[in-house]
Amino acid sequence: MNMSEATEFMSATAHAPVGVRLSRTETETLCFKATRGAGYSWGIAEEAANAVGWLHANGIDGTAVLLAAIVAPTFNAPVMSNVFWVSSDGKPLCPLTTGAALSDFATSVFASSNDHLKVGAVRQPVLLLPFIAQCAATIVGSIAIEWEGRNLMVGNSVKTDAETLSAFLSASVATITLSLSSDLFEPDRASLFALASPHTITALDALAMRTTVPATEQSRNSGAGAGTSDND
Repeated sequence: MNMSEATEFMSATAHAPVGVRLSRTETETLCFKATRGAGYSWGIAEEAANAVGWLHANGIDGTAVLLAAIVAPTFNAPVMSNVFWVSSDGKPLCPLTTGAALSDFATSVFASSNDHLKVGAVRQPVLLLPFIAQCAATIVGSIAIEWEGRNLMVGNSVKTDAETLSAFLSASVATITLSLSSDLFEPDRASLFALASPHTITALDALAMRTTVPATEQSRNSGAGAGTSDND
């Protein structure tokens, strides 16, 4: 699917009825397979699945933003420094590879003399929230996100006003600044596991099917299935 087709599909999805309720395990399994089908490595696909599960557990439909990120993927990883992470070619960063890097290295950045880190521009920045939450758990605190004059706080969950969260969820590309915070807060236990669009699930299923190896005569004869003989 090219970028034009991806844009058309996402536009249709935005107006589709919302109502599919999957379990967290089902959601993560589907997202893992879809991310693998889109061409990402096993490790990044696991990170993507966990991230979407975290978003859904916090009432955010992560399947839609994952689809937007992988349906026409870019694999740009950040060139890292203590103050600014950006891609080598100036194009928007991949949220999955950037998020994985945040989980691995951001705590060491925050442990240095700098307590701010600028990241971006990055596609589908809401996918960074679960990775930032991992960093917050490691430092036993929370991390503030500054974006276009707005602020979000990430710890065990996301703390911000409804307007800011809605705008952040709608952002296809953003540059954010992260900073340490001592603000500790409990997750909103009232949050329900997010529903997903049927069209989104269908599209993720299609990507997931790319990981399925079609049966061949050789595989059937070697024992993968009943083959051509009937043993009854």
